Amino acid sequence: MRRAVFVLGLLLAGCAQPQLRAVAEHSYRLHGIESQQPAPGVAPVVLSVLPVDAAPGLDGAAMLYSPAPGQLLPYRDSGWLAPPPALVRAALAQTLARQPWVAAVEQDVALAPAPWLLHCELTRLEHDAAPLPGSVRLGLRCELVGEPEGRIAAHWRSDLSRPLQVGDAAHYAAAAQQLLDDALRDVLRQVAAALQARAPAPKAS
Repeated sequence: MRRAVFVLGLLLAGCAQPQLRAVAEHSYRLHGIESQQPAPGVAPVVLSVLPVDAAPGLDGAAMLYSPAPGQLLPYRDSGWLAPPPALVRAALAQTLARQPWVAAVEQDVALAPAPWLLHCELTRLEHDAAPLPGSVRLGLRCELVGEPEGRIAAHWRSDLSRPLQVGDAAHYAAAAQQLLDDALRDVLRQVAAALQARAPAPKAS
């Protein structure tokens, strides 16, 4: 009889867990996209992707959700494979390296500086859970620094959100990847446009 009561207590305790609790322990990652942005008339360039800065709370591997404005909590049993700024930086480098107008992507190279530097800050990555199932929000602010004389060639900000169908870690990670895909496409458009604007004018015949 005691065993039956104990088992029943465990079942009731499980039912009482908040809906945002992940079913099992998982680690999630973010990755680059296969998309290519054409940049006609631009010779392939070397780009250096600098470390991505993090807003407060985003420097760890926790997957954050916001049950109320101004409050951030970590998912109990799920997290990112690495801190989100590191994942975003790797995704930026992967995506840029796939472009035909990028000769090479440098990271942490202590040699001669690349002619073009991309610096971004992850300003937001969270699951806004109120009301459930809520939505995922991602903010990325970037600037491209390059020729001539190390001036800022472009700067932009992506503030994106996507509603969730289910408020759990797996759907949160999937929505975050979709938002990052959009932000990466914006990076490609902005960088390509800046390179085109700095391209030498065609010589008159």
